[in-house]
Amino acid sequence: MQRVTLTICVLLSLSYCAGVPVHGWSLRPRWWLGESRPDRDVVRPTQWELRQRFLLDLLLQVHKPLLQQELTDMGRDLNETPSDYEAGSWPLLRDFFERVHQNRILRPYSIYSLLQEELPQQLLDVYRFLLLAKDWKIFQRNACYARSHFNPVLFVHALQLAIDGREDTKDLMMPAMHEVLPQLYFDKELIREAQFVNWQQLAPVIPKRSWRETLGSIVYPRKFSPPPELELMPADPIVIEVNFTGMQLSLDVALNGYWSRLISRLIIVTKDKEDLAPAIIDGDRMMPFRNAQDEWTYRQQLESQRKPENGQLLMHNIKQFVALLQLEELATGTRSMELVRPTLMTTGGVPYKATALNAEDVRQLISQSIEELQGRIDKQLQKDQEIQTMAAVGEVIAAQYWPLCRHLSLAINGNRVEPNLLGMTTSNLRDPIYRSLLLQLAKLIAQYEPESQAPSQHQQLLQLRQIRVGHLETYEEPIDTDLINLMDQQLLQTQRNNLQLLRRRLVARHFRLNHKAFNITYELSVPYKMFAVIRSYLVSPGRDQPQLLLDSFVSELVSGENLVERQFPTALNAHTLSELYEAKAPFDGPKPCSFPKHLLLPRGTAKGLKLQLLVQVLQWNGSELSAECEWAGWASDWNSPVLASVLSDVAIYHQNSQDLN
Repeated sequence: MQRVTLTICVLLSLSYCAGVPVHGWSLRPRWWLGESRPDRDVVRPTQWELRQRFLLDLLLQVHKPLLQQELTDMGRDLNETPSDYEAGSWPLLRDFFERVHQNRILRPYSIYSLLQEELPQQLLDVYRFLLLAKDWKIFQRNACYARSHFNPVLFVHALQLAIDGREDTKDLMMPAMHEVLPQLYFDKELIREAQFVNWQQLAPVIPKRSWRETLGSIVYPRKFSPPPELELMPADPIVIEVNFTGMQLSLDVALNGYWSRLISRLIIVTKDKEDLAPAIIDGDRMMPFRNAQDEWTYRQQLESQRKPENGQLLMHNIKQFVALLQLEELATGTRSMELVRPTLMTTGGVPYKATALNAEDVRQLISQSIEELQGRIDKQLQKDQEIQTMAAVGEVIAAQYWPLCRHLSLAINGNRVEPNLLGMTTSNLRDPIYRSLLLQLAKLIAQYEPESQAPSQHQQLLQLRQIRVGHLETYEEPIDTDLINLMDQQLLQTQRNNLQLLRRRLVARHFRLNHKAFNITYELSVPYKMFAVIRSYLVSPGRDQPQLLLDSFVSELVSGENLVERQFPTALNAHTLSELYEAKAPFDGPKPCSFPKHLLLPRGTAKGLKLQLLVQVLQWNGSELSAECEWAGWASDWNSPVLASVLSDVAIYHQNSQDLN
C-alpha cells in the first residue's frame, strides 16, 4: 500500500512540475498546467471554443506530423462507411476511396502544383470527403485522416472551403494562409532564419529539482522551500524583418492568400459541375425522383447555379486586381510586368524555374490563348441567344481558366509541368507571365461589357446634385505575422503540443498598403420614391479604363432631396494564430469572397495622385444582393438603365512608413 501511495505522489508531483503557466499558446486548461484548480462555477469551454481549438490544432505545424496523439489516433483509419456521409453522395465518394487506395491523392511530401493533370479532381475529392461527413464527429475523423495522409497544401485548400460549406463549421475562423503555410508566401531566407531561432529564446528554462526535493515538497510542504521561479522572458516578440522592395501589389501576402482561396473555389465548382453533368430525366419536376442519388444530384446542381463562383466572382476580381495594378503603375511610374525573382520554397524544396522563352514569344502565346477563349465565348453566345452576355462570358472564362493556365504553362516550359509560379495558387500573382494573362483577360471582359447609355429625358428627373469625398490617404502599415508554424519542434516523440511552453512570439514584420478612414456623401434629387443602385468607380482622368469599383449598394430614395453618406473605415489587421487560440467567440472577419479591404484605394503619391470618381445611379432590377459578397451589385445590374452619372475630381495622397509617428 505504501508503494502505491508513493507512486501516486511521484506521478502527481511530476505532473505539477510539467505544467508551466503560459500566455498565448496554452492548449490545456490552466489548472492542468499547475495553476489552482477552478471552482465548480467556472464556465467551461463552449462548443464553439472546442471546435475552434480542434481546427487550429490541425493547422498548427501543418507541414509536419500531427503533434497530439489523440488526433493521430483519430485519423489513423480511412472511414469508408456509407452511412457516415450525406444521403445520395456515396457514388462520388466511392470513386475517391478507390483513388486513395491507388495512391492517386497527393501524399504529404509530394509537390503541390495547380497544373498537375489530376489536381482539380484531387482537390474536389478531399473537399467532398470533408464536406459530406454527416456530423461533427465524422468530420473530425476525416479531417485528421486528411491532415496525416495528404499533401498539406491540398489539405488546407480543401479544408478552408469545406468549413464554409458545413453548417457545424461555418462560424469557425481560419488563420491567414501566410501564417498556416508561411514557406509559400515568404522568401526562403526568412524561412531559414526563423527555423534557426533557438528554442530557449522563446521558452523559459525549467529549473531542475531532484526527485527527493520534488517528493519532499509534497509530503513535507513546510520543510522544503517553494520551487524555483522560471526564468523571466522579455514580453516583446522576436522580430524578423521582411524586405519587400518597393511594396509591390503582387507581393501582398494577404492578397495572394485571398487569390489562392479564389482559385481553389473556382476549380472545385467547375470540376463539381462536370461530375454532375448527367441531367435528371424528370426535369419538369412534376415526377418524383428515381432515387436518393438523383435527388442529391439535382439539389447540388441547383446549389451550384446559385453560387457566385460561376465566373462572375472571377471576372470581378480580375478587373479589381488589374485596375489596382495599373493605378499603382501610374503612382510609382514603374512597370509591373518586370520579372520578380522570388526565392520561394515549394513544398518539395524545388526552386522556381523561369522560362527560357523571350518576352515576345510569351506575349504571342498569351494572345493566341485569349483569341481561342474569345472564339469559345462567341460560340456560346450564338448557341444560346437568351443567355445574358456577361453571364456567358463569366461561365466560359471560369470553365476554361484551368485548361488555359495549364496549356500556357506547358507551352512555356516545353511540355513539362515543373514547379513555377504560374502553377501555384498561393503565389502566382508574383509571376509577370500570370499578371500579363490577367491583363489580357481584363481587356477581353471589357469588350463584352455593355456601354453605359446616356439617361433619357424622363430619367434625367433624378439628379446627382453633389458628391463630397473626404480626404483620401494611403499609408504603409506594419504587420506582424506569427511564424510559429516554422518553429523546429523539439521532443516530437512525446506526441504532445510543446508550443504550450512558449512565452514569446516569433514574428515576421512586413508592410502592407492601407488607407485612412474616409467618407463619401451623395446628394440626390428624386422625383418619386424608388430603390436605386449607386456605384462609385475610381478612373484615370480622361480614360474609361481601368475602372476600380470603390462602392456598390442599393439605397431606398424618398421623393425630393436625399443625403446618403457612406463610411469607409481603415481596414483592420487579420487576427493572428495566437489571438485565435485565445478567442472565446467568433471575431468579425472579412467575407470569404470580399476583395481585401486594405486594398480599397490604390496607392497615392506625396503630392496627390489625381483621379476621377465616376458615380452612377442605376435602376434597381429587384434582384437580391448577396449579403456574403459585397461585389454582387457589380454583377446584378449589367443591363440596368443609368438614371444619372457624374464625374468628380479626387486626389489620393500617400504617407511613407518612415514618415509615420
